Amino acid sequence: MSTIPATAPDLAAIARDAVVGFLQEASTATAQRAATGPAPATPAARAMELPPGRPAEDTAWRAAALSVATLDRIEAAAAKVEEDIAAALRTQAELQAGAGVAAEQAVRAAMEAAGSSQAAARSERGARLVLRRIEHCLTITVLLLIVSIVILVVTAVPAG
Repeated sequence: MSTIPATAPDLAAIARDAVVGFLQEASTATAQRAATGPAPATPAARAMELPPGRPAEDTAWRAAALSVATLDRIEAAAAKVEEDIAAALRTQAELQAGAGVAAEQAVRAAMEAAGSSQAAARSERGARLVLRRIEHCLTITVLLLIVSIVILVVTAVPAG
């Protein structure tokens, strides 16, 4: 089961933001054109300015020009969404690579900690063994000291 990191970008939100941003920019541009007057002649604008002749044909040309302009805007928005998705996928790949490196480092650290723990346990066993030997030697030394004192007392006291 694949898990998505909590910081992974939400592609639907990115696409939604791109479309909303495009629509807001288009609305702003339309409002500016309405306020400032006609824009420079584009193919769609020229089609809208055909001389009156046959009303049905003029209407068809205008509708076609508007459709082409709308398709151009939709293609631009789609290109922007594709760029955003590509960027999101690159970010996701970078995050996955970073997570892999972090997991590898965590495994190495755990292995080192296990090795250190084993070494500490061996050292503790060795220290206990040395402590027992010291206690044993100390006990023998005390007994020899007591025997020496007894011998000293026996030989120092005149027989009487």
